Parts: sequence; C-alpha cells; structure tokens
Amino acid sequence: MKEQSELLEWVQACREGNARAQRKLFKHYYGSVMAICMRYAGSSDEAADMLNEGFLKVFSNLDKYEDTGSFEAWLKRVVRNAALDYLRKYENKVDAVDIDGIPEWQLSDHHFNDAVARLSAQEIVGMIQMLPPVTRTVFNMFVFEGFSHGEIAEQLNISENTSAWHVNSARSRLKMALKQCL
Repeated sequence: MKEQSELLEWVQACREGNARAQRKLFKHYYGSVMAICMRYAGSSDEAADMLNEGFLKVFSNLDKYEDTGSFEAWLKRVVRNAALDYLRKYENKVDAVDIDGIPEWQLSDHHFNDAVARLSAQEIVGMIQMLPPVTRTVFNMFVFEGFSHGEIAEQLNISENTSAWHVNSARSRLKMALKQCL
C-alpha cells in the first residue's frame, strides 16, 4: 500500500484539479472500490456505473475530506453511499417476495463451508448479484458494511423488521444456491 504521505499528496493534487493525480488515485483504489460496487450491483455494467458515480462524488467532495482520518475509509464510505444513491435512483420499486415460497434449507456447517471453499470470489459475488435488488442492498449493508438493522431502516426508509427479513431471505437464497454447488 502506498504511504499515507504519498496518498495525501495525490489528494491535494486532485483538489487542485490535477488529472494525472486523479488517474493515480483511481487506479490505486479501483480494485477495492469495484468490489464494493459489485456487491451492490446486479451486473458488472451497473457496478461500473456505480463506480464512476462514486469517483465523481469523491473528486467533487475532496474538500470535505479532512486529512486527519483514513482516506481509504472516507473514499469507501463515499463510494458506498454513491452506490446506495444509484440504487435509490434506478431501482424504482421494491421486488415483492413471496415469503411462503422460500424453502428453508438445512445445511450443516461442514457442507456449507465445503461449498464456499470450492467457489471463487467471482462466483460468490455472482450469487449475491442474483438476489433481488433490495434484498441484495440490505444484505450488503448488514453483512459487509456492518450496519445495524436500525441504521439500514433509516437509510432505506424501511422498518427494522423488514431489514431483518431481507437479510434472512438473502441467507436462505444463498444457502439454496450453495446447496446446488454440493
């Protein structure tokens, strides 16, 4: 990882409109930020759109970054929020899910871990991308971003119980997908 002082130099150059520094910053964080977008997106094209919107917000708001904290954490938070804004903007309606139609699969931890161990990161992301948009968003916020159900409810304008239901639904659907890999 680049030293903090070099990153801060890039940030300062970006604040001054230096396109070369913007390219360096983009290339440096592309992989980790694209991984965030891929988890929220329904496709790689959608993830690329989220990534672009996220970096536009990063470059537009660099004056709000205070050089005291972790730049990487700030950047990831801005991109995650941009991904959520993208979903709010383009996902016009919540998918209706028939709760009774979701079978409960009972997988032992051993079988579950074996199935996960055989999958690549790309296959796991692909499974997450197959979740309904709202379920995928709630699942990502809860599992990967560490938000509580209360925080998710507030950001997505849903109830805490609905947030918990989406997480459980995602887990059930992912377990079904993993069972097919066994």
